[in-house]
Amino acid sequence: MNMCFRLLMGLLAVVLFQSLAANVLAAAADSPVPQMQSLNSDEQYQQAFALGLDNLAEWEGDSAFDFALGTAAIESGNPNEAVFAFERVAATAGDSVLRQRARLELARAYFLTENLTAAENLFVAVLDTNPPANVRNNIQAFLELIDTRRDAQRATFTWSLASNIGSDDNVNSATSNGLIDTPLIGEIELNPDGQQTEDNFSSTTLGMVYRRPFTRDAFIGASVNLNHSDNFDSDQFDLDSLRSEVSWNWGSQTNRFRHGVTLSKVNLDGESFQQAVGLNSSWQRQGQNGWYQSLSGSFSQIRYDTGSNPQNDLRDVNQLLFTAGLTKITQDLTHSLTLYHADEDPRASGNGEHNGRRFTGLAYSTLYRFTPAHTPFFRISVQEVDHIDEHPVFFNDQRSDSNKSLTLGWTWRVMQNLNLLAETSWTDNESNIPLFEYTRFKYQAGFRYQF
Repeated sequence: MNMCFRLLMGLLAVVLFQSLAANVLAAAADSPVPQMQSLNSDEQYQQAFALGLDNLAEWEGDSAFDFALGTAAIESGNPNEAVFAFERVAATAGDSVLRQRARLELARAYFLTENLTAAENLFVAVLDTNPPANVRNNIQAFLELIDTRRDAQRATFTWSLASNIGSDDNVNSATSNGLIDTPLIGEIELNPDGQQTEDNFSSTTLGMVYRRPFTRDAFIGASVNLNHSDNFDSDQFDLDSLRSEVSWNWGSQTNRFRHGVTLSKVNLDGESFQQAVGLNSSWQRQGQNGWYQSLSGSFSQIRYDTGSNPQNDLRDVNQLLFTAGLTKITQDLTHSLTLYHADEDPRASGNGEHNGRRFTGLAYSTLYRFTPAHTPFFRISVQEVDHIDEHPVFFNDQRSDSNKSLTLGWTWRVMQNLNLLAETSWTDNESNIPLFEYTRFKYQAGFRYQF
């Protein structure tokens, strides 16, 4: 009896073993892991990732499957899915080598998902196990990247100071004619203050830029620029200006968007002269081979203080400005082309209508990196301006101007934060009303220091 029982149990064990072996072989034959590993080896990560997702419900928890899935996910641009896969391997893998590899890949996935603290902690933990030299070097490189990225996410202030001295043969952009012929009353003699005035000048600008990142792709920015331009002899044309802006910046490396609010104020000879408030938005696209495209639009309310002239408020306008830009950057040259158009509608009706205008301009500039320290540049622009109503004083004609300007300059980078600058510019404004015709030649030299 005992002998028969033992034979029966032996036969049952053989049957169970054969069944189990058959199931194991069948499961191995159905495993997607070999195909996923092959696809990863051939750098077909997207296909391997898709295959892994198709088999996730059945194979999740298998260390080899999860590692192959995590590899495919991180290399195909799906770092969040890679985190989950490598976390399972790091927690459950019986193979210590596979577990160590999973921890390294998990740290990399944390880094790519901006979980910098978790990435740093895991990299340091692996470093404490005294891995091979090549692994230590890779970990140190990632730790440096983490420090750099943290610096990029910290709020920063940047200050700059620029100062120039030069000469301007027409500081008030006025006609050189002392007598102006009018259709109504004939020739009139201009006050000397209304004629071309030559003077030497100095200009100083203090700037501040604040940047507060919120994510890798979004930050809030603020800037303030304060400028004082002092003419040595003709104080009535001295200018003080203040411009400030707060902006929200977001988007990818390829497409960036910016939305801002600007406030500005101008004083003339120490007295309040003009203030403006504006809203603006812009888009910039980084193309291939150094090409950049941009579009922007702004709406501004420009207001003049009456001061000693109660008619100044007739100059108040609301401005709508559109700009399109195209830039090409090569190793030695930067070319920029800008097209813009603006409508300025007068705030006041009646006598102020002639201050409304439409203007369109085109500007081109090129910058040549002669050496790492020396950069000459060149700018040229043309602008057509048409006023929307007849000028009411003496002329009874609708003003139309054509403006051309040319600038040549040179920047010398003395040290990392200090640049020296020299430039000269020429402007020619032609008008159908002789009072507004003028030329202007200006040259200056100075420095800009950033700290």
